[in-house]
Amino acid sequence: MDSFFKQFCSEEWIDFIEFHKSIVTIPKNNIIFHKNDTVKGLYIIEQGKVKVFDIENNDKEKIFRLAGDAEILGHRGLGGDWKYPISAKTYEDTKLSFIPINIFNIITKTNPDFTYQLMMFYAEELRTSETKINHLQVKNRIARAILYNKKVFGTTKHDNSVLAYTIPRKDYASIANTTYESVIRTLKELSDEKIISTNGKSIQILNPDALQQLAE
Repeated sequence: MDSFFKQFCSEEWIDFIEFHKSIVTIPKNNIIFHKNDTVKGLYIIEQGKVKVFDIENNDKEKIFRLAGDAEILGHRGLGGDWKYPISAKTYEDTKLSFIPINIFNIITKTNPDFTYQLMMFYAEELRTSETKINHLQVKNRIARAILYNKKVFGTTKHDNSVLAYTIPRKDYASIANTTYESVIRTLKELSDEKIISTNGKSIQILNPDALQQLAE
């Protein structure tokens, strides 16, 4: 999967980015940037898995987004006080391209197609974040979380019904705005109904139509 830059910038600008970017590798379960860190640039995930989150007043973690290969990180900190309003943490060893903010500014000012597509990305992310799900039953919210997990991180190469990476149960609870105990109980219910199957931490989707119907 190509990043935004490779999809919407010309070859000469891609060469410009390649020249100025640096590569960093962040180990598993480590912070890429903290909330309130000064924005020095943007990150593109070359390979890895990340969650974007904040700690609320009750010390409860709220996950805003999952991000995988070729996705942008750090864009929420652009403008304003130029500080990241959230944190990002790796699920596994993650390789990232870092693009300094001055280079990013040059690209946005000289590549209107890229800037337009980035604006559409912002709009979609805002729309998703504003979608209210609390009126849904817990079972429906967890169905959505499973499908979101699948959308971002995909399925295994040998079986497209098995999630390539299953996020921790506590993170399902955060995304679905419920409790850890409710997640465990609901996953068992979905398993008993032959909609999913669990094997340790992994999840297999046995009945995608039924899961999609619950999510909707």
